Amino acid sequence: MGPNIIAGVTAPDSNGIGLRQRATSQKKSSAPTPVQRLAPKHSQSDEDLDSKVMYEFGGPWGVTALMLLMPLLMFYFLGCLEFHGGKLVVPSPAFWEQTWESCRPNQHAAVLYMGFNVVQAFTAMTLPGVVVKGLPVPSLHGKQLDYLCNGVATWYFDIVIVCVLHYTGILRLTEIMDNIGPIMTVAILWGIFVTVAIYVWGIVTKTTHRMSGNLFYDLFMGAILNPRIGNLDLKIWSEIRIPWKLLFLITASAAMKEHDIYTEQAIEEGLDTTYSLLGGLLEVPICRTSAPLLFMFLAHILYVNACMKGEECIPTTWDIFYEKWGYMLIFWNFAGVPFSYCYSSIYILNRSLQGNPVTHSNAYNTILFCVLVAAYYVWDTANSQKNRFRMKERGTYVERNTFPQLPWGTLKKPTYIQTKHGNKLLTGGWWGVARKIHYTADLTMAMSWGLMTGFDSFIPYFYVCFFTAVLVHRVGRDMVHCKEKYGDDWDEYCRRVPYIFIPLIF
Repeated sequence: MGPNIIAGVTAPDSNGIGLRQRATSQKKSSAPTPVQRLAPKHSQSDEDLDSKVMYEFGGPWGVTALMLLMPLLMFYFLGCLEFHGGKLVVPSPAFWEQTWESCRPNQHAAVLYMGFNVVQAFTAMTLPGVVVKGLPVPSLHGKQLDYLCNGVATWYFDIVIVCVLHYTGILRLTEIMDNIGPIMTVAILWGIFVTVAIYVWGIVTKTTHRMSGNLFYDLFMGAILNPRIGNLDLKIWSEIRIPWKLLFLITASAAMKEHDIYTEQAIEEGLDTTYSLLGGLLEVPICRTSAPLLFMFLAHILYVNACMKGEECIPTTWDIFYEKWGYMLIFWNFAGVPFSYCYSSIYILNRSLQGNPVTHSNAYNTILFCVLVAAYYVWDTANSQKNRFRMKERGTYVERNTFPQLPWGTLKKPTYIQTKHGNKLLTGGWWGVARKIHYTADLTMAMSWGLMTGFDSFIPYFYVCFFTAVLVHRVGRDMVHCKEKYGDDWDEYCRRVPYIFIPLIF
């Protein structure tokens, strides 16, 4: 926002990708193999900019309000979805009591959530992948850190494990939706705990960076820039492995639960539940999941797969290069993204449980599926063009064949502006159409998630509204950073690519 809350940000050379803006360039790799590369330029001005403290989000008062309101808003929205059909209501003491009872943490929820985190940490540290270097870290005098990028291996491993657990009955996918409230509460508590623990650890070990001196602001923005446990970079791990995989599992759980409901109804009505293939030699279950939930399943599997297949491009993004690991990234990745970006899936499932399913015409469904796929194509290839260009310029490019590799993902002869700072600003491909064309595609996908639920509830549209506000803020900050960094070259770039989001309009 993966937006992530506050993390759908751009790379330091103007139009890179951020949390939601994941790249998609990769080839098979069997073992961690360091890649030889040229060292990017590093200057004193980079260190000066990196150490400069700038208040964002309304400063200390603003971030304090965000830290207090985020968990409350998550409980409020879930309560509205669970007990009021997605309608926004004035919360009374009875509302909060009922919501808390449905969200009260328990041992089972803690085992599910923390077990997921442990598995993700273990696979991130041990499975094979490629080792790539990040940008020169100004606070480390230009040192480039190594990142083990094995997202694809962990993703396929996860799929196998989930299927085995589900089909053996050890842990059915539906367990997630059956315990969504308690799991969300565990995630919220874990996010808060890790925020405080990492802040204290930074103070104790004297590894803090770019501190403002205000306790609440520094808790929100973070104290440590590059937190690590062995070869596990906690920022990349928490931004890539936890939120998007968990979001996918929540939607997969909702889709499976709806399938089970409609299958039971089909059995009661005497309808077939399987297809016979090969003359009856093979019986295949009939998928009873509705088109709206299948849409959300497709949307989220596309997203998590893109994060995994383009992971080697993430170390050069703004979140990893500049942002510290504080509440902004920790809480939103551990709790905010998976448990608020899933509102469309929860709403569609609850409507089905209530006997009032979300339905649309075939034409409406077809249009939204086409919009989703088209927007994904632009988002995927735009991020791929930018990051492959950037990595080739720095000698860090790793060619891979991870699925899917889309046409026009690599620019053969890219056009660009050579800046006095030393970096190149890409003006070719999608980046000659608009400066933030990947954001436009991302917002289009986000809007489609809401549109698939209909128009009876605002809650499924929270994501696109929130994401729009985040991107507007981030684009504004990006413009300031890039103007300060590139000077007249940035003005020339804006002249050549005058539109930010929509060509010929804005």
